[in-house]
Amino acid sequence: MNDLYTIKVNCPHCGKAFETFKVRYRRSVPYKIDSDFCPYYKEGDSNPHFYYAKVCPDCGFAFTDEFSENFPLGTKELINAKITAGWRKKEFGQARDVEKAIESLKLAIYSATLKKEKHSVLGGLCLRLAWIYRTANRQESQEEEERFLKLALQEYEEAYLHSDFKGTSLSELNVLFLIGELSRRLGQFSKAISYFSKIAEHPRRYEEAKILDRARKQWKITAEQNREQREHDSKA
Repeated sequence: MNDLYTIKVNCPHCGKAFETFKVRYRRSVPYKIDSDFCPYYKEGDSNPHFYYAKVCPDCGFAFTDEFSENFPLGTKELINAKITAGWRKKEFGQARDVEKAIESLKLAIYSATLKKEKHSVLGGLCLRLAWIYRTANRQESQEEEERFLKLALQEYEEAYLHSDFKGTSLSELNVLFLIGELSRRLGQFSKAISYFSKIAEHPRRYEEAKILDRARKQWKITAEQNREQREHDSKA
């Protein structure tokens, strides 16, 4: 509990104030990070991604700091009809276990979809949910992880196509890398190679040397996986 502290926020949908937890990042440092940035925490440490989505206990709208303040025409009414009308008051402002974390992120994905948030925002939500399934070590986790990795990939591809990541914490090179790495993890090796190559050829590649270095490393790994897959298919 020492990893957590309380913050007070206002729901952007209904306007009511409520309290929720955040994690003290200095008290919860991952001991390992996967190539798609999935963090692993020691047992007993709090996972910040469990608290990424804030859930209004009054109306059921779930959101993150990445959500825009603007509600496109008709979306508030849609949220009222699809979420608030059937909402039974739930408390997400306490310490969250895996189940609560999953529930909060799924609700945030639904809220973001109804609100017509940017594809990059939806991609981030789906990716974080995939991470939680990956580290949960439960029977259904692998299937659910793959499901949300696929959804994250779709959203990041749309984000790149429409450049809707502008104004967010993601750069174009970040988006290209995520598309490449998620494609690799899903066995789409040719696509992954293509997107890693886009980074190597990008005019601003040297401005983000870490991403360029990661892309080069993953390109080599993917090329080898692609070669092995072709050899396997030819023998089948």
